[in-house]
Amino acid sequence: MRISVTRPAIGALALATVLLTAVTGCSSESDAGGGSSELLTGLGALAGDADAKQLTFLDAAAVRKLSKDDPERFAFVSRPSSPLLGSYGPGLLGKEFEETQIETAVDTAEAGHWEGSFDTDAITASLKSSGYTKSDKDGQEVWSHPEGKGVTLKVSDDSISYSSLDSDPMAVVSPEDGSALADDSDFRSAAECLGDVYRADFNRPGSSGPVRLASAGQQASSPSENTEVLCFVVKDDAAAEKLRTDLEQTVKSDAPKFDGTKVSVRKGDRPVVRAVVPDTAEQRPGRLVVSDMALWMAAAG
Repeated sequence: MRISVTRPAIGALALATVLLTAVTGCSSESDAGGGSSELLTGLGALAGDADAKQLTFLDAAAVRKLSKDDPERFAFVSRPSSPLLGSYGPGLLGKEFEETQIETAVDTAEAGHWEGSFDTDAITASLKSSGYTKSDKDGQEVWSHPEGKGVTLKVSDDSISYSSLDSDPMAVVSPEDGSALADDSDFRSAAECLGDVYRADFNRPGSSGPVRLASAGQQASSPSENTEVLCFVVKDDAAAEKLRTDLEQTVKSDAPKFDGTKVSVRKGDRPVVRAVVPDTAEQRPGRLVVSDMALWMAAAG
């Protein structure tokens, strides 16, 4: 079963991650910052066995503050990548629903969890009008369509969880202790590598190549100073050193596009390659997976 609502316009990232299917590895160093608590909390909301080949975390409240005076610059990184948020017209959550109600979001293609401040009366009224009914699922009050189409949702004043999985749909958004994505070694290594980010996009290649998990994060000390962090978790130290060389060569050959980039490697059981790329005030955050993709492609090579 697939979600029946309109999926948002995130084709550029989807294309980028498809191109990354063969990639190699992510890394972290002592200056990585240990991962933001918001990111780790978001990863803690989804089960580790989720089909998380592509996943996005967004601190929506933070990016709204950053983009207040320049929304166009932050346009690509400002929306949760959720299929519940259609680009045109009111979605399943109703015409009264506004994205500004979302404070943090973590989404995959089939499931997600949001924290925020939600109008549950308006949302449940919209669900009822779409044919959804309320039921008890393992002690949780959930909404689903009796014909088995669409998503299953759990809605409260401060959180929304949803899933379109056929079998035990809410299990993916109700992880048991120690079984969340935040407990997955690859995701945790990538999160520690990314540091304090307001957005993170993860791609887990489906091949047996050297890359175990690829990720891109956005950091900003101010609206005009954005930094992009690429982290690749790789299979071994040899793959990490090769990727470091390839990334450094790409920075030189594509100058001045990636000027100021610093590439580092952390070796060990889960080697990580980290590239920190500063943006100018004129460059749009997210450019490394939308337009300036040479560093991604160096990893894919």
